[in-house]
Amino acid sequence: MIRHLHPTDSPRLLKFSQSAGRGETCTMLRALTGGPLGFPIVKYAGRALSLRAWQRCWVQIHRGEIQAILYAGPRSGAQSWEVSELYLKNSSPKLAADLLEQISIPAVAAGASRIFARVPANSALSDEAKKVGYSFLYREHILGTGSSNSLASNIPTANQSINLRYREASDDYRLFKLHNATTPTNIKQKSGQTIEDWLAGYEGLGGHTTELIFDMNNGEIGGMLQQKSIRSGHMFQIKYSNEATSELPELILAAVTRSKEDRVTTSVQEFRPMLSHFLLTIGFRQLAEYEVMVKPLAEPIPEVSPTLATIG
Repeated sequence: MIRHLHPTDSPRLLKFSQSAGRGETCTMLRALTGGPLGFPIVKYAGRALSLRAWQRCWVQIHRGEIQAILYAGPRSGAQSWEVSELYLKNSSPKLAADLLEQISIPAVAAGASRIFARVPANSALSDEAKKVGYSFLYREHILGTGSSNSLASNIPTANQSINLRYREASDDYRLFKLHNATTPTNIKQKSGQTIEDWLAGYEGLGGHTTELIFDMNNGEIGGMLQQKSIRSGHMFQIKYSNEATSELPELILAAVTRSKEDRVTTSVQEFRPMLSHFLLTIGFRQLAEYEVMVKPLAEPIPEVSPTLATIG
């Protein structure tokens, strides 16, 4: 049976924590801060008591015991959901299929058109997800360095740094044009091709993120720098147009010089090999690799499923 997490599930959570492995999926933020962790029982006990939180938690129960727990919900808008966390008993991938399939029902009811999931590259979970409608979108490399002190001196840049400004709401359309120009067609077809799709599926770094824009002389946006610092280090993402390739070193320099932390991490999609190569050249190294997957929800899904129970 699959149902929401209940406040009365605390004893089951305790028992589940003894056999649960590391998380099977994660968000961008989690990927940049070390990847999936072990089952956080205290956090889920708190979620079980929070009305807002348990509505995003689903559990698979068999013979009174929790076999799997999934946490999902909108990414940046109702049209795009994301499987943020997934924990399985004994890390058994076969336990994931039912939850990954049944989550489509509440997602569609909430107005979602697709569900995203980020899984470690070459994991068995990827195969199970494909069985229930998920497909491969792209690979993502997590790059990092243990110290940012020497990075700036390794970056060959012009004498004058580029001018950056804070992102504004009026930038959305031009950022969407940047996304369209730099993203392969097959990826756009799966992840959505309208500005509404892009905004709903937009993946940031969470609260307290700084987003800086580089404007080109032709009035278009040449690049955007997202960055955030937390206790474990500094993280950033760079998006840039093909016309702004010559400014890429300055964008990277702006990212690393703003870091007050030793540890710096970033993510690079496989279709941006120039960025990945440049970062590796100046001292970054690959820390992890993920597969981003997506499931379209265009086809009607029955309102009632024999395995999806209602809240008691």
